[in-house]
Amino acid sequence: MTHAEKWLLHLREISSSQDILPIRIAATHALARVCISSILAVENVDLKLLRPDIAFGAVLKGEADIALVLDNAPWEGVIASEIGKGEFQLYSKKRNTSQSAILLPEDQMEVLALQQRWQQIYGEPLAIKARLPSWSLIADICSRSTEVGFLPDFLGKQAKLHPVSWQPAPSRYRILALYRPTTPALQKRIDSLLCRWRSVF
Repeated sequence: MTHAEKWLLHLREISSSQDILPIRIAATHALARVCISSILAVENVDLKLLRPDIAFGAVLKGEADIALVLDNAPWEGVIASEIGKGEFQLYSKKRNTSQSAILLPEDQMEVLALQQRWQQIYGEPLAIKARLPSWSLIADICSRSTEVGFLPDFLGKQAKLHPVSWQPAPSRYRILALYRPTTPALQKRIDSLLCRWRSVF
């Protein structure tokens, strides 16, 4: 074995013994609370809790390897892979709770659609008890009280809440993982995460 071959073998050994860098994930708190625990046993993670538009920007800028978002905007310049789908609904801890004012997140397409459908069905605006900046916070409050909140079903299920019977038809969503074309090694890790996340959602 020549000196150069020994040097290359030594370099390969050093490279293979290095710790694999954590995969950088950007997601909202609500999505992260459901999906991160499912991958910690198999993957090193660097998690950033970001709004969907900022998470998308982090992937485009190379600041995140993958972002988890709902499919409610055009995501151009990235690969968008569906990892789940479901419905937004009104939830309560009590099964047959009576009609009451609602806990809503900030205005988003889903919230505006609910308000519009409510107006069409009941002929009056939806009664709003509070606007809160987080789906997770709404789920936590509803699980500890008799409040009714507007949530994606994955959080409703996790918080052991029940859909209310007096609501309009639910609106559907898809959960997407956004990422850019990458190296085969990182793509293999991303593919493994996508598979695990599909089993969670």
